[in-house]
Amino acid sequence: MGYFTSNVRRQRLKGGFWMKLMRVCLVLCLILSLIVFAVPVLATGKTGASECAPDRVLVKFKAGADEVVKKNIHAKHGGRVVDEIAALGVQVVEVPAGKVKEKVRAYKQENAIEYAEPDFVAEAVGLPNDPYFGKQWGLNNTGQTGGTPDADIDAPEAWDITTGDAGIKIAVLDTGVDQNHEDLAGKIVANKNFTRSRTVDDLYGHGTHVAGIAAAMTNNGRGVAGGGYNCTIMNGKVLGDTGSGYYSWIANGIIWAAENGAKVINMSLGGTEPSSTLEAAVNYAWTKGAVLAAAAGNSNTNDPLYPACYANCIAVAATDQNDAKAGFSSYGEWVDVAAPGVDIFSTLPNHRNRIGILNYGSLSGTSMATPYVSGVAGLVWATGYGTDNVSARSRIESTADQDLLPIWTDYGIPRVNAYGAVQPPSPSA
Repeated sequence: MGYFTSNVRRQRLKGGFWMKLMRVCLVLCLILSLIVFAVPVLATGKTGASECAPDRVLVKFKAGADEVVKKNIHAKHGGRVVDEIAALGVQVVEVPAGKVKEKVRAYKQENAIEYAEPDFVAEAVGLPNDPYFGKQWGLNNTGQTGGTPDADIDAPEAWDITTGDAGIKIAVLDTGVDQNHEDLAGKIVANKNFTRSRTVDDLYGHGTHVAGIAAAMTNNGRGVAGGGYNCTIMNGKVLGDTGSGYYSWIANGIIWAAENGAKVINMSLGGTEPSSTLEAAVNYAWTKGAVLAAAAGNSNTNDPLYPACYANCIAVAATDQNDAKAGFSSYGEWVDVAAPGVDIFSTLPNHRNRIGILNYGSLSGTSMATPYVSGVAGLVWATGYGTDNVSARSRIESTADQDLLPIWTDYGIPRVNAYGAVQPPSPSA
């Protein structure tokens, strides 16, 4: 009887309570799905395609455009010039928040405009008698971390020929560099903050780690060794204290480095969107004679990352302790060389930072591989091969090791070899 009554009750409720409950559940599911998909999911080193400044666009007028015309166009579209990348003739224009796409389209329709584009976001491309030299397998791999001996860049052999030169400046465009680190403070010859951070110092940790790989003080009885350790460091802070920054900041950093004598520009960062402004900045630095190196990304795909995939930039992938492709490393025909990028031991800020490790520690990523290439570039500049950036880049790429594991050579990407890059030609050559 009870079973029958219960069924009858259910039948009566079908048209009422249960239908209402189902409707409520459907609405809740829809709301939850919207919440889930509204949360940005950013893989390390891979910037969401829609990420850009919400209230700024980059505008370049055609050569010869009249100042009155420029002023009228800005007024017409509600734009206000808040900054300028003078060397490129690019204006950073503030527009009403949330109207970026609309304003880019509107500016593009003006005859006096060469191009207009959003100010996209790039991110740091990293994963979270020197006493720690033995930990630096990327410089000298003896199998100390369980890897394959000599799966490294042969740094000690290269140092027998050159250790770089103080006149060779390596610009680290990143989250800043710790100003008081025992292995870095004496190496920094210039500082410039292009972000909204209150300080040029590194409150994130990424830039300090990168700088140490490229050029930490060496033979000072402390910490770690840097690849091009007698070179000096220019600290260009182009990423904010959360590890990301706008293309306009990076472009300004590239221009600053090139105009202030950087022979090497390291960019362990990247964004997924192409940019005329960013490419123009890379080309400008190249014409000024700099060698530029940038991280290929950590998405384990052949999707291009910018600025790495621009022609005048060395795109750097990552290898592991066995000379195999690092599992996270991006790849593709647009990638030029690889370098060690797994469990790389280097400097970290001696103060509180977002990575959460003090003084020294290991990180992984193509961010870590890139400064190995920059350090090698610094060494090459100190040799007879460093007559110009074309020769220096050619030397780095042409002497890279091709004899890697098949899983990596299938991609056609060699791993840099510092010794090969700097050794003098044989007498019979």
